Amino acid sequence: MIDIHCHLEYMQNPEQVIAEAKRKMTAIITSVADIKHKDMILEIRDNNADFVFVSMGLHPDRISNYSDAEIDNYIDFIQANKEKAVAIGECGLDYLQVNGDEMDRAKSFFLRFIESSKELKLPLVVHARNKPGSNDCFNDILKIITDSNARNVVFHCFSGSESNLKYALDQGYWISFATIVCKSDKHKRLAEKTPLGKMLLETDSPWLDPASLELTNRPWKIAESAKVIAEIKDITAQEVLKKTEENAKKIFGLPP
Repeated sequence: MIDIHCHLEYMQNPEQVIAEAKRKMTAIITSVADIKHKDMILEIRDNNADFVFVSMGLHPDRISNYSDAEIDNYIDFIQANKEKAVAIGECGLDYLQVNGDEMDRAKSFFLRFIESSKELKLPLVVHARNKPGSNDCFNDILKIITDSNARNVVFHCFSGSESNLKYALDQGYWISFATIVCKSDKHKRLAEKTPLGKMLLETDSPWLDPASLELTNRPWKIAESAKVIAEIKDITAQEVLKKTEENAKKIFGLPP
């Protein structure tokens, strides 16, 4: 099984987490969401070749922490280290946490990351989060991606509407379900409508623990999501894990 999106930098004793994951999993992809963690994560990758893979991006709510020049330099860094990345992201928009002038900056840099993913021929891992009661973020982000002609798109922790889901699937985008599917009726409905052939699994750990509100989620807990999705689709959890692993290897170019 493969967790396509976690954050090792926010876990205590990440090497211990990796050691346990190696006993249970095929691979994990850890996402650089903040520039300050890039060197740490690349070192972890180098120390765990062919097991820990890296997606390099910048969470939209971190953009306000950096100047335009610092983010430009980071994008240059990603391009210079492209062989160490399997994807660009997470990146995108967050209408819950980002407002005002920073929204314009977030959109501008999202476009930059989209162009980098196309230039480097790497998948784009998208973060999108609506305000409660609104679907504006997903509507806007789908338009931006489509207008930019981004193709290898992975929606991390998908939480859009059913119509957003249909549109994304029609475009050939990949839908990743985090372990929140274990708790959320909305995400269960979305999983029911997502073909297994376009589905990926993630934890977004250490967040979204299926059994706790603490930061105790870990990559191997995608097995809990697989059980829930298997029940929804009337198949076995092993079938879910097998197919989502195949999908992850295909989209991210991981070893067979």
